[in-house]
Amino acid sequence: MGENAYFQIVNKTNRTFLKVFPASQEGEMFQIDEVMRYLDRINLPDYDSVALNQYLKRGDFQKEFRLLDQEILPENERCIVDIRNEGEDAVARFYPPSSNGKRLTKEEILSDLKLEGIVHGIREDVVNEFIKAPEYCRDYVVAEATPPVQGHDAVVEYHFDINATAKPKLNDDGSVDFHHLGNIKPVQVGEKLATLTPADFGKPGVSVTGKSLAPSKVAVKRLRHGRNIAMTEDGCELYSQVAGHVTLVDDLVMVSNIYEVPANVDASTGDIEYKGTVNVVGNVNTGYVIKADGDIIVNGVVEGADLVAGGNIVLKRGMQGMSRGTLTAEGNVTAKFIENSQIKCKGTLMCDAVLHSDVECEGEIAVLGKKGLINGGHIRSYSNIAATQLGSSMGTSTVVEVMSDVELVKMLNETEEKTEEACAALKKMDGVLHSIKKCVKTGKDLSPKQKEYLKTASSSKPKIQKKIESMKARCETLRKSLKANSNVSIRVEGVVNSGVQIVIKDVSKIMSDRVSKCKFVREGADIKSIGILLISVLERQERCGDQYVHQFN
Repeated sequence: MGENAYFQIVNKTNRTFLKVFPASQEGEMFQIDEVMRYLDRINLPDYDSVALNQYLKRGDFQKEFRLLDQEILPENERCIVDIRNEGEDAVARFYPPSSNGKRLTKEEILSDLKLEGIVHGIREDVVNEFIKAPEYCRDYVVAEATPPVQGHDAVVEYHFDINATAKPKLNDDGSVDFHHLGNIKPVQVGEKLATLTPADFGKPGVSVTGKSLAPSKVAVKRLRHGRNIAMTEDGCELYSQVAGHVTLVDDLVMVSNIYEVPANVDASTGDIEYKGTVNVVGNVNTGYVIKADGDIIVNGVVEGADLVAGGNIVLKRGMQGMSRGTLTAEGNVTAKFIENSQIKCKGTLMCDAVLHSDVECEGEIAVLGKKGLINGGHIRSYSNIAATQLGSSMGTSTVVEVMSDVELVKMLNETEEKTEEACAALKKMDGVLHSIKKCVKTGKDLSPKQKEYLKTASSSKPKIQKKIESMKARCETLRKSLKANSNVSIRVEGVVNSGVQIVIKDVSKIMSDRVSKCKFVREGADIKSIGILLISVLERQERCGDQYVHQFN
């Protein structure tokens, strides 16, 4: 590697010149601006900067450039320091002394560094290298920071299948396979459920100016769990305390026992309210109610009953609601058929036929399979809707709607407001508890009112904290739904009969003619129908196969 080009101030009788020493071999040429900055630094009197600029650009340095018609005082060797990358290192560039000027000593160079605020990581070996064999107009890294030690994000490993929740597949004959849903993940007593590798925050470094250099931020996580689960003292492992099944809702691990009804839900059982999962072997008769914090699975037929699930609802045969039956689920609803019923779920709906029913889902609706029929009633979702056939030749009133995300925004705002109110209430409670505990520490007797408050707060505080966590999780779900709601459609694999009303985000269209194999999307203030005849075989397989697996997670 050759030496860089450099320049020098040369004093001669009654004149001052600039002498340029060209680069040797693969050395680099200095920048013209660097010469100007140096001359300004040494406070050189007025000189012809335009002529100097032209001289340097020509590159013919056989003759020296006359700066002044007078001599100046000798200039000593000079060190100019630049602190880079917010203190990660410091670079010095040296300039030769003028004729009759003096070289810098090591102590003078170190003093210059300190004057620039450089107090850490000074490379004396580099300074010694320059003193021994000086090269001018070259970057010398004279100080280096102690870099921070980077940490890593927290990692949660779940020791059970977190994706196996109600994922029926489409059989070759077009029917939906309800025999292997994979929605129950059994666990045994003492089985490990999750492991947390805590976040490593790393260690700060020190800049060349002595300031702290913070490591990159890392994601902090913690294990969240419901009932029937034990956590180790270090908060890094979860174990099941019962034999049952485990579910993961967002990042909350829950274990429930399964309450199995061996026959029908009828007069012999009464209404059922259970904290875990309910599995009904027979039917659910008209007029009875099942409420479960987990999933509800019915192997028989649901009549005009009410089912409310904190998780998913799976009806392996279907539901004849008799215009009074309802299904309400925090998760997904999967059924063979649904008729004359009212459905409300925050997840997705998957069914072979939906007849004369009122359906509202936050997630996707897929009525595909062998029949894939939506006929009568009002079907609405905030996400995509897919079916094989819409309406019938009889002209039954059928409305299929992708709802406006205005309601989602409203729900998000309401949930955020409730979360803020709950946080404010918790903060106020903590303040009162702190005052009461302070009284106890100072030996003061508590009043009956304070004692009662302390007793009430000890039981209500965990409930408020749990409610806040639940509402925050709900806000995150709604934000994800809003993001996914920007590009939605109604897709029909088979026929759309005349009279069917298509609604996409407040824009409505009533089908006057019978059409087939199309996708409806909103385009401005209109609804546009796009044919899907040209979809490739590969895309069709993905839509009819993998879509059943993935879109209802």
